[in-house]
Amino acid sequence: MFWDLFVLVFYFIAVFYFGFHFAKNTQKEDDFYLAKKEIHWVFLLISLVATETSSLTFLSIPSLSYKGDFRFLEIAIGYIFGRTIVALYLLPSYFSGNTISVYEYVGNRFGKSPQKTLSFVFTISRLLGDGIRLYVSSLPIAFLMERMGISISPEILGIFALSILSIVTIIYSVFGGFRAIVFTDVLQWVIYILGGIFALVLILNQFGFPQIQEQIQHLGTLGKWNVFVLDYVQTGDNSYFILFAIIGGAFISIGSHGTDLMLVQRVIATKNLLSGQKILIGSGIVVFFQFLLFLCIGSLLYVFYEGKSIPPDKVFSHFIINEVPSPFLGILVAAILASAMSTLSSTINSLSLTWARDWGMDKWFSPRVLSLFFGVLLFLASLIPYFLVDTWEKGILEMGLTIFSYTLGPSIAVFFLAKSKKDLPVSGLVFSLFFLLNILTTVGMGVFWKLSFTLLVPIGFGTLVGLVSLCKIIKKVDR
Repeated sequence: MFWDLFVLVFYFIAVFYFGFHFAKNTQKEDDFYLAKKEIHWVFLLISLVATETSSLTFLSIPSLSYKGDFRFLEIAIGYIFGRTIVALYLLPSYFSGNTISVYEYVGNRFGKSPQKTLSFVFTISRLLGDGIRLYVSSLPIAFLMERMGISISPEILGIFALSILSIVTIIYSVFGGFRAIVFTDVLQWVIYILGGIFALVLILNQFGFPQIQEQIQHLGTLGKWNVFVLDYVQTGDNSYFILFAIIGGAFISIGSHGTDLMLVQRVIATKNLLSGQKILIGSGIVVFFQFLLFLCIGSLLYVFYEGKSIPPDKVFSHFIINEVPSPFLGILVAAILASAMSTLSSTINSLSLTWARDWGMDKWFSPRVLSLFFGVLLFLASLIPYFLVDTWEKGILEMGLTIFSYTLGPSIAVFFLAKSKKDLPVSGLVFSLFFLLNILTTVGMGVFWKLSFTLLVPIGFGTLVGLVSLCKIIKKVDR
């Protein structure tokens, strides 16, 4: 256990180094939020992948293949299509102006009301969605502390772990700004990927070389390697029916990488449009292979724990804590911390950015003060899952995706309408009300009809576009 703790302490020191190394260059907004667009696109690509690849991927992706198969790769295929659409259609507009926040682009087209409404919805969805991600990342730390013999309730251990994670991340985010966050993301992504590869090799080693082929064939007979779901069921969950999954994945990616400030921020921080397009499309390919790696881990864990009753969302954490020897346990826990902290730091920075620029808070507060405020707020949001997780029917990864799916569809519609160059048939204030009403309608339809998260985004998009089109028709008739 000593060496595990030594690895974690060394990791935290490295993170602090990056934060304070770049602290002297973050006094101005363009540096604190975009690093003056001086960072090479390769580092921004890795930062983008690290940001979207949270602890949910590290810990929950294996649970999907552990309890099912490889059908989640359908979503990843949709991700690549969606990012390509953003790169070719939306991204040129973001580089045509001199905006720091993409919501400023909407504000320039439709006025301050839609701009602030988008910013507010982004804030709420990020706090709730990333609060879940932060919560998940605290589980293995709590397990590790429990293994050390600390006899405290799991809830108290979890909250303590969340506190440690939050404090460290807030410090380097506040002092280092965007530049420190990007290069720390690169470090954390390398640790994260090496941790995943090590876990896969370790599981294979547990079987022994002669048994590997036998186990792979056994998984094949169980259908654990299946990727495409070709059968549509009349009653039941069709989230992964191939058509819904790929289209839904594409819409999710258009929403997240085309309208979500936290992820778009990494794309517009590069020097030119071509580099931004490389970042977007390249990140989709990298994420696909990341999913493949962790789905392989989940399938092999199914064989490893066959016959044992372990909750799917905790199976990888269980393996890490109970099967990984020291000091490699510390390395894997550091990988989990890396995946969590990269997302947390990026969320803090982007929330600070949107409230500085879209709400004009930079007149009263510095970027560092705003970052500190949202860091504390995000920590408080991470405590919410302690009251929800026991009663939620779906896995925690799908829970996080569902939260974002309610808002992504209407958000995509706003940006596509802005791109169309046509004026709105209603005022900016009324359009903002339409946008919020559309989100509530999407939530209502999703809950009432129990729609899959892959359908929520297209429905939200189509509903808002249809409503605006109807207003245009009515306006023409009145004339």
